[in-house]
Amino acid sequence: MIALLGASALTLAALQASIATPTSAFRGCLHDAAAKATSDKVSGDAIETYLRNACTAQLGTLKQALVDFRMKNGMTKKAAADDASMTIDDYVSTPADKYKFMASQNA
Repeated sequence: MIALLGASALTLAALQASIATPTSAFRGCLHDAAAKATSDKVSGDAIETYLRNACTAQLGTLKQALVDFRMKNGMTKKAAADDASMTIDDYVSTPADKYKFMASQNA
């Protein structure tokens, strides 16, 4: 019983680690892209597209990792993909909203 619990805990930890690296890479890219957007004078209306385009590779890697993780936890591929898209939207919206706020304050 204890061995089964230990194995389950190790498996869960490994699965969570599989999404930690892509998440960190994507969030770091978003941070760097938001800083670069300021110097490139990107408008507040265009920031979300700018961030997504600047971090396309990291976005794809994270989305695939999230889909794989959720499918291993019993979700269907479509549901996992939809959920991953919502998660990515949340990650993008935070720096985008901050950028829009700062752009409006500086105008």
